[in-house]
Amino acid sequence: MKVYFSVLLVFISVFSGFSQQNNKVWSIEECVAYAIQNNISVKQSELSTQLQEAEVTRSKMNFFPSLDGSAGVNQSFGDPSSNSIFRNSFGISAGVTLYNGNRNKYFVTLAKKDLEISKLNVQKIQDDITLGVVNAYLNILYNRESAKIAREQISVGERLVERMNGLVEAGTKARNDLFQVEANLAANQESVVKAENNLDLALLDLAQILQLSHKGFTVADVSIDLETAKLFYKDSDLIFEKALTWRPEIESAKMSIDNAELDIAVAKAGKLPSISASYSFSTSYSAYFGSDLSPHEEEINRIGYFKQIDENRGHLVGLSIGIPIFDKFATKISVQRAKVQKEIAEYTLENERTNLRAIVERAYIDAKTSLKTFEASKKSVEAQEEAFRTAQERYDLGVLTSYDFDQVRNQLVNAQSSFIRAKYNFIFRSKFLEFYYGIPIRL
Repeated sequence: MKVYFSVLLVFISVFSGFSQQNNKVWSIEECVAYAIQNNISVKQSELSTQLQEAEVTRSKMNFFPSLDGSAGVNQSFGDPSSNSIFRNSFGISAGVTLYNGNRNKYFVTLAKKDLEISKLNVQKIQDDITLGVVNAYLNILYNRESAKIAREQISVGERLVERMNGLVEAGTKARNDLFQVEANLAANQESVVKAENNLDLALLDLAQILQLSHKGFTVADVSIDLETAKLFYKDSDLIFEKALTWRPEIESAKMSIDNAELDIAVAKAGKLPSISASYSFSTSYSAYFGSDLSPHEEEINRIGYFKQIDENRGHLVGLSIGIPIFDKFATKISVQRAKVQKEIAEYTLENERTNLRAIVERAYIDAKTSLKTFEASKKSVEAQEEAFRTAQERYDLGVLTSYDFDQVRNQLVNAQSSFIRAKYNFIFRSKFLEFYYGIPIRL
């Protein structure tokens, strides 16, 4: 009984947790944070950054001396008339590079800059994910409003059918008029199906970006102040100049040029001499076995193990200088290659600047256009709402036919749809520009 009760509690808790996860309403901030934290590309880039951090540590270790220890046991055997020798040796050695044309220093600087480039690559991926999530989120809000408008038309259509049915029964309207409004209601119901399907697809798109199940996935509505979202920049040059100071692709390209200059310095260091120092310590023990030992071998055997180890100690200190004389033009070729790589890096920076300017200028024009479209569609909706109100009054008085009334109603629906499309397009375009200006996206 206790086991059954425990299993039941576990099942209830798991089911409750699953239900809570499915009933979660995601905010835009939660979506962005979750996408960045769980995106596979981001995780891969972060792992690459960890590898580069290890490379920085490894390059710093070049300044430390190397230290090696050794121990050996040897036994030589010969024919029965020969003597056998047992040897036991121990040693330790150390070496350090005192000077190699500052290459070790360059390697550390290179590794640090590569680490910064790796971090900038992570930031670039995160920025792209952020814009993608925001766009998908706004698309959901747009389709949600579209579905709401479509459902509102169902209510209007049902009232029209009910009213027309009463007029037909009263004999003031022909049955064909009833068929017309019923057909319009069916068209409205079809529009609802399409609008809700588009909403489901929009939710699916964002769920897939977050790598979540689309079942039960939903997002929160946001309160958007359209006045504060309007453009406050004089021209695209202001945004472009600000973007040049922080965009990760620009910073990464600049660091690549710095690295290319360091590569040139490393290559030129191949012409300079290198100085290294070394130290070693060793000791050994020997023992001879056989029937025909020499007096010297017998004398060695009489010395104890630890005494031999103490007496056979030896030290060796060395200093070496390597001067390159002819390396088959390897250094010259390395310098030439490094200079070409620098030119490639400079062209890459110029290309990134050109691409950034193109992105900003196009986004600026799109934002200005979307603002004008939004303002025009807003006026259109206001005019269509007034036309619909007038048409409603005329229809109620029997002056306007159901066909003409539906024409006015459809014009209102189209205007409302255009308005919300223009609204969310304008919001995304303006937020896109703010993002490139360095302002975090907030709705």
